[in-house]
Amino acid sequence: MKKKLLLLFFICNAAFAFGQLTSEALQSAMAGQECAKIAAELENTPLLSEGMKFNGAICFYRNGEIERAAALFQEVRQMEAQKQHYAIFWEAKCHAALRQDSLAMACLQAIPANVLNYRMLSNKEFDYLAKENEAFTRLKQSVEPAFNIWTGLLSVIAILGMLIGFVLFFGRSRFSAGEKWLSIVVFAAALILITYNLIWTGYVAYFPYLQNVWQFLTFLIGPSLYFYLKTTFKEDFTTKEAALHYIIPAVSGLLTLPSILVRLGIKTGLSSDLLIIGTSSTLLTGHLLFYAVHIHSMTKNEWQVDANIKTWTRIVDWGMIAYTLAFLSYFVLVRCSFFNAEWDYAISLVMALGILVIAYMGLVQKRVFSSEPIGKFLPVKKYQTSSLTQGASESIKRHMERLLREEKVFKENELRLADLAAYMNISRHQLSQVINEHYGVNFFELINSRRVEHVKRLLADPAFSHYTIMQIAYDAGFNNKASFNRYFKKEIGMTPSAYRIKENREVY
Repeated sequence: MKKKLLLLFFICNAAFAFGQLTSEALQSAMAGQECAKIAAELENTPLLSEGMKFNGAICFYRNGEIERAAALFQEVRQMEAQKQHYAIFWEAKCHAALRQDSLAMACLQAIPANVLNYRMLSNKEFDYLAKENEAFTRLKQSVEPAFNIWTGLLSVIAILGMLIGFVLFFGRSRFSAGEKWLSIVVFAAALILITYNLIWTGYVAYFPYLQNVWQFLTFLIGPSLYFYLKTTFKEDFTTKEAALHYIIPAVSGLLTLPSILVRLGIKTGLSSDLLIIGTSSTLLTGHLLFYAVHIHSMTKNEWQVDANIKTWTRIVDWGMIAYTLAFLSYFVLVRCSFFNAEWDYAISLVMALGILVIAYMGLVQKRVFSSEPIGKFLPVKKYQTSSLTQGASESIKRHMERLLREEKVFKENELRLADLAAYMNISRHQLSQVINEHYGVNFFELINSRRVEHVKRLLADPAFSHYTIMQIAYDAGFNNKASFNRYFKKEIGMTPSAYRIKENREVY
C-alpha cells in the first residue's frame, strides 16, 4: 500500500512539474514574443528568482494581465537587484496602460537619469501622457538626445581618430613599420569615444547594441600598442606569442557578444549577464596598467640608438601613461560625491589626447627614424642637458672614425651603440649626440653605411670575384639578407648584383 501511495505521489509531482517552465524556456518565450503560447505553463510555474519574475511579468503584460504584471514588477523593484530600474519602467508602462497617470509619472521620475532615455519615453503606452501631461512633456524633453560643447569637441576628436586610423591601416607602409598594429589602437580608441558620446548625448537609445562594446575595445589598446613598438624596432615575436596577448580581449569579446545580439533581436540562448564577467573594471584597469608598465620598460631597450628616437619613444610612452591614468582615475573619482558629467568629459578628453599623441607619433615616425630632428614636429630641444664641449665632441668623432676606418669595428654583426661607447670609454648618450650632430643619422644608419662602403669596395675588387655577394655582406657585418639588400639599394641606388655587374663591365 505504501509503495502505491509513494508511486502516486511521484507521478503527481512529475505531472505538475511537466507543466512548469524552466528559466531558460521563459526567457526564450519572452525574447521571441511567444508569451501567448506559454500562458498555461506560466500559471503553473513558481516565479522565484529576479529573472523569472521579470520575464514572467513581461509575459503577463503581453497577455493582457496588466495588474498582475504590475504587482510582479513591483516585487522585482523591491528586490533592488540588477533589473530593478527596468522593472520600474515596465511598472510605469503598466500604470500608463491602466490610465493611472500619477503612479506612472512617479515610477518614471524614480528611474536614474543614466538609465532613462528618450526612446523609452517614446513607447506607445505614453502617447496620451505626451499630449495631456505637462510633467511628462518636460521629462521627455530633458532626456531628448542632444550635443553640448564637450560632446561636440569629443565627437570631432573621434572623427579625426577614425580618419587617422584609416590612413594608418590603408597607408601601404607609407608612414611606418607596424602601422597596422597602431591602426587597431587608434580605431579602438575612436570607437570607444563614439560609444561614450552616444551614451552622453542619449543617442545610444537608437544604437543599444553599441552600449557595451567599449570594454572589449579597451582590451585591444595595450597589446596592439605593445606589438606596434616591437614591430617598429624589429623585435622578433611569433604568432603564438601574439595570440597569447589577445586571449583576454578575445574572451571579453565572446562574453560581450550575447548582450549585443540580444539588443539586435537575435536569440542565442546565452545569458547576457556574461557581460559582467568579461567587463570587470578591475580587469580593465589591471590590463591597461600591465601594458603601460610593459611599454614603459621598453623605452630602455637596446634599440634606443639616439636621443631623437628616444624622445619619440618616450612621447609614445607618455601617451599610453596619460590614457591609462585617466582611465583609472574615472573608477576612483566616480565614487566621489563631487563627480559630475564635466569630470567624465574631462577624463575622456585626456584619454583621447593621449591616443592622438600616439597616433601623431606614428604618422611622423618614418621621418623621425630617418634622422629628421623631432623638434620639427614638437617643441623639443635635443641634448639640452649635455655637458659636451665642441672640442670634446670633435675628439670623440676622431676616435670613432679611427675605430671605423682602421679597426673596422662595424664588421661585428652584433655591434650596438653601448658596445662602441664602451670601446671609447664614453657614455651612450655622448656617442649618440656626436653621431647625430656630426653625421645627421642614427647609430645603425652610420654603421650600415660603413658596411655598405666596405661591400662596394670588395664587389669592385677582382680579387674577391670568387666570393658570393652574401659572403662579402656577412664579412662586412650584415647578418640578414633582406636588411643588407635594403640598405645597399638605399645607399647606392641599385641592387648588389647590378652593382657588381656594372663594376665588372667597367674593369673589362
